[in-house]
Amino acid sequence: MSKLRYIAYVRKSTEQEERQSLSLPAQTRKIKEIFPDIRIVKWMEPESKSAFKPGRPIFNEMMDMLREGLADGIVTWHPDRLSRNEIDAAVITYGLRTGLIKDLKFGSYYFDNSPEGIMMLQGVMSHSQYSSSKLSKDVKRGNDEQRKRGWTTGWAIEGYLNARNDGREDYGVLIKDPDRFDLRRHMWDLMLTGKYSVPRIAEIANKQWGYVTRGTRKYPPGPIARTSIYNMFNNPRYAGKIPVPDQPDHYEKARYDPMVTIEEYDKVQQLLGRRGTRKLAVKKMFNYRNIMFCGECGCTITAESKDVELKDGTIKHLVYYHCTHKSKRPCKQRKNLEEANIKQQYTEVLGKYTILSQFKDWALGALQDQNETESTDFTAILESQSRAIESLHKDVKRLIKMASKELINEDQFSEEKKDLEKQIKDLEEEREDTKKRANNWYATAERLFDLAVNGRDKFLNGTLEDKQTVLRDLGQHPVILDEKLIITPHPWAVPIENGYKPIEEEYLRVRSLPEHLQKEALEAVRSTWLGMWDSNPNIFTWLV
Repeated sequence: MSKLRYIAYVRKSTEQEERQSLSLPAQTRKIKEIFPDIRIVKWMEPESKSAFKPGRPIFNEMMDMLREGLADGIVTWHPDRLSRNEIDAAVITYGLRTGLIKDLKFGSYYFDNSPEGIMMLQGVMSHSQYSSSKLSKDVKRGNDEQRKRGWTTGWAIEGYLNARNDGREDYGVLIKDPDRFDLRRHMWDLMLTGKYSVPRIAEIANKQWGYVTRGTRKYPPGPIARTSIYNMFNNPRYAGKIPVPDQPDHYEKARYDPMVTIEEYDKVQQLLGRRGTRKLAVKKMFNYRNIMFCGECGCTITAESKDVELKDGTIKHLVYYHCTHKSKRPCKQRKNLEEANIKQQYTEVLGKYTILSQFKDWALGALQDQNETESTDFTAILESQSRAIESLHKDVKRLIKMASKELINEDQFSEEKKDLEKQIKDLEEEREDTKKRANNWYATAERLFDLAVNGRDKFLNGTLEDKQTVLRDLGQHPVILDEKLIITPHPWAVPIENGYKPIEEEYLRVRSLPEHLQKEALEAVRSTWLGMWDSNPNIFTWLV
C-alpha cells in the first residue's frame, strides 16, 4: 500500500493578527516533532478565521484538495482546530465515513479511524461547538444588558472614548473625546447646511482642521476618509439611538451625550437620500438553511422563496430547500424540498427521541446517586495526578541542585529539565480534563434529558440558534439524501430510540389502573427504564 499523503492544517482561535504568532508556529513545530515520518504534501497557509462559523477559505481549499484526490488525510494539533461549528464538523465526520478522508492525525488527541473512533471524535467536536455556542450566548447576553443600560458595545464610536469607571454599577461608559468630539460635531453642522458634499467635508477636516483619527489595531491614526464620514452620518448612535440586533427600527436610548439631535440626524438622512445613498437590502431569514448538508456531495443545503400564483388567482408564498452544488464532485441531488416537508420530517425524527417528563425525573434521580460514586473516583484520580505533579517538581529542584554543583553538564541539564517540564505540562492538562469531566458529566446528562422532553417543541417553535442547539446535542449534523432527512444520533439517544416506546406504553397503561394498583406496577416500569442506562453507565461522559 502506498504511503498516505497528508495536508497539515493550523489555526488560531482569535482573528487578531498580532496574537497569531504565539500559537501558529508552536502548532507547526509540534506537528513536525510528533509526526516526523509522515508524508505531508502541503502545509496550508495558517487560518486566521474563527472556526465558530463555516466559510473558512483555507479549510474549504483543504477539503477541495481531498475531493480532487490530491491528498488522503489531515494532520493538525487538535479536533477543535478543524471545527467549532456543526457544518464543518459534519464535513469532517462525513468525509471519514465515506472514505474521502482516509486518516486524521492529531498532536494532542488520539484518533482511531473506526466507527467507535468517529463517534468519540464527534463527541469532542460537539463539546467544542457547545463551548463556543455557550460563549457566544453569554457574550450576546452581556451585550444586550449593555445596550439596555444605555451604552454601546465594543470600541467607542469615533468622537467618544471608553471610560472604565471604578466602583460604579455601570460599565463601558462613553465620554466625549476632547480631541475629536467638537470637530465631528462641526462636520454635522457643515452637512446640515445642505451646501457641502461629504468629499468636501473630508477635505476641510483634513487640510484645514488637521483632523487625525483615533486609530485602531488594524488602521493607524491618520486623515479621515470620506467613507468614515458617510458611516458617521448613517450611524444612529450619534443621535443617542442604539440599534438592537435582529429587531429593525428598534433602539435603546443612550445614556451618553448625543452628538446630534434626532431631528438633525433625520435631516441628514434626507440630504444623503437626495444624493442617492444606496439602500441596504434586507436579508431573508429561512428556518432550516445552513443547518443541513447534502448526503451525496457534502455541500450545505440552502433555501429560496418563490411566490406561486394558484388557479384561483391567489398568491402562495413557498420556501424550497436544495443542495448548493458548490462542490466539484458530481451530485445528482437536484430536487427541491418544500419547507413543510422538511418540518414534517424533523417532527417525525425528533419524535423518536421524545420522552415524558416522569422518565427524565427517574433517570436524573438514579444518575444523582451514580454522580456521588463517580465524584469519589474522580477525587482519587485528581489526588493521584497532583501527587505525580508534585513529585516531578521535586525532581526539577533536585536537577537544578545537581547542575549548581556541576554534577551534570549544561546539555544534560537542559535536556532532562525540558523532559521533566513536558511531563509536568502533560499531567497538568490531564488533571484539568479530569476536573472538567468530574464537574460536567451530570450537568450534561441533565441537559440531554431536558432535550428529550422539550427538544421537539424547542426545535419547531424556537429560534435558529435553538434549532442548532437541539441538532448538536441530538446527533451528527443532518443530511438530505434522496429527499429524505437522515440524522445519526449520539450514543445517549440510541437507547431511547431502540427501547423507550414499549416502556412508555406500559407506563400509560399502568397510569390508567386504579390508584391502589399503580405503585408496584410503576416501580416495575421504572426498573425497566433505568435498566437501559445501567448497561451504558458512561454514556454521558463522552460528551463532556
